[in-house]
Amino acid sequence: MTTGIIIVLIILGLILILLELFVTPGFITGLLGAVAWIYALYKIYTEYGNTSGNLALAGLILLLLGFIFIGIKTGIWDKVSLHQKIEGRVNQQPELQIGDAGYALSAFRPFGIAMINETRVEASSMGELIESGSRIEVVRLEKHRIIVKQILA
Repeated sequence: MTTGIIIVLIILGLILILLELFVTPGFITGLLGAVAWIYALYKIYTEYGNTSGNLALAGLILLLLGFIFIGIKTGIWDKVSLHQKIEGRVNQQPELQIGDAGYALSAFRPFGIAMINETRVEASSMGELIESGSRIEVVRLEKHRIIVKQILA
């Protein structure tokens, strides 16, 4: 019975750790997998002795390293990695002037994305809701905000 529990904990821990590495971001699944492995190792040390525990510990480390190596060699790591380069700057404003016109790429409630002078920008309305596709005009430029209003055609 104890051996079955140990085997289930090792398999469960491996699945959770691999999910953490290759699928889910965060910390919880890897932590749960590590807890399962630690408890399985504790049971091995208490039930079967130090030699079996040390062999199991070495085996688990080799197993994890093997799966990571296989994951990298087969390209799984590349499939879940981000390859895009961020080119925008937080403190850099596009060359806009009051009166420039464009259209809303998304709905403004009150913030949204707009296309003004062939430049995609994040802007804010003056409190009103602006639907996607509406014509807009720049009415005010603040330090890090672009304020727009809807142009009624």
